[in-house]
Amino acid sequence: MPDAPEARSTTPQGPDVDATGPDTKTAAPAFPEDYVVGQEIEVTVDKVAHGGHFVARHNDLVVFVRHALPGEDVTARVTEISAHYLRADAIRIHSAHPSRVTPNCPAFHPGGCGGCDFAHANQDLQRDLKLQVLRESLHRQGKLSIDRVEELTRMGIRDLGNHEGWRTRMRYRTMRRDSDVVLALRAHRSDQLVDASSCVIADPTGHAYAREFAHSSPEGGDVLMAVDSGGPVVEFIAQNSRDRARRQVRHTIEVDDQEWEFRTRIDGFWQVHPRLAQTLVQTVLAWADPKPGEKWWDLYAGVGPIAAALATRVGGSGHVVAVEGSSFAVREAQRNLGRRFVGDELSVVRADVRRWIANDALSEPDPDGVVMDPPRSGAGRPVLQGVAARQPRRLIVVACDPVALGRDTAILAEFGYRLERVTAWDAFPHTHHLETVALFLPADQIS
Repeated sequence: MPDAPEARSTTPQGPDVDATGPDTKTAAPAFPEDYVVGQEIEVTVDKVAHGGHFVARHNDLVVFVRHALPGEDVTARVTEISAHYLRADAIRIHSAHPSRVTPNCPAFHPGGCGGCDFAHANQDLQRDLKLQVLRESLHRQGKLSIDRVEELTRMGIRDLGNHEGWRTRMRYRTMRRDSDVVLALRAHRSDQLVDASSCVIADPTGHAYAREFAHSSPEGGDVLMAVDSGGPVVEFIAQNSRDRARRQVRHTIEVDDQEWEFRTRIDGFWQVHPRLAQTLVQTVLAWADPKPGEKWWDLYAGVGPIAAALATRVGGSGHVVAVEGSSFAVREAQRNLGRRFVGDELSVVRADVRRWIANDALSEPDPDGVVMDPPRSGAGRPVLQGVAARQPRRLIVVACDPVALGRDTAILAEFGYRLERVTAWDAFPHTHHLETVALFLPADQIS
């Protein structure tokens, strides 16, 4: 999905692969202000960078190129000019990477849908690209040695399967195409809409249901789609409406042979890959190793799946505090978890985590362990400093952004916590995103 508007010129429907090699490179300006949007430049692509693009240089000026792969010689069309770099789309490929493939989605092309980044690479290369980004983030932002990073990430990026049709939540915009209204998504870094009728990462049942729903919907509104244990759920939000989504979606996880049901709004947060939520809960339990009678904090708890798992293990003699800022998520956690835990083993608190750490947490006993699933920007210094000051024996971070995880790793090292273990999953195939779980232990407890 896009994150900012961008000036964009007309581009072809996809990069043309030219096996004869690049054309002769011509002299080009050396300063960003001398380039224009739409200008074509010849570059040799270097390594992958975080965000779904690749680094190249043109007259020593950094160019972030999409639709390319490492080592390729390409013709790229400039799409954005910054004070220190350019953005561009590869429109002709002169020497193709051996793992380049033809994308299955007709909307994946320069100027096309911004939802996917790596659909032109096979699955093995996609995971290798994500591993490179994770390693770079732990080394540069995390300030870990290269040897330590390689040791921590030697298992690579794990494959969760469902390489297509994995996205169980989507938010489409409706647009008119000829005489029909169809589902659309935005182009990369643009408000321009692209026909998404053939999206390959959306759950096929939910996508088909949303597509039929769009036919009878007005142009310009949003169609929200989610797939739960009962099948697809859709809701329409009119353009410029202040209405919030009302429909709810049910999800289940298993903890120690118990099945738990959680509900979120159709536009609320739940892991979009059908296997990821269960995988995260199992990993957190294995690494946290919560014991009866212990005290744990679950920060950024959502509707409470990890809190439920922790409370199941610590039992009536232990206690779990789940902190979440969303009022709906807190109500749902209280409704569902309150029926299972009738004693003092679980408290659900509605609060901003940063403020809770600075104020209300002071009245809580020191936790034996802390789990946090912060937003994409990471937990940040105030939260991490406050948590480290309470000296939990284990600290687990669930991270959806490797650069943010790197920053948090460096901050925790300042406060005496070392990254002991990390694992990552390719839970979002064809995109640049990955999901990571990291275990931190007090440095003085590590031999």
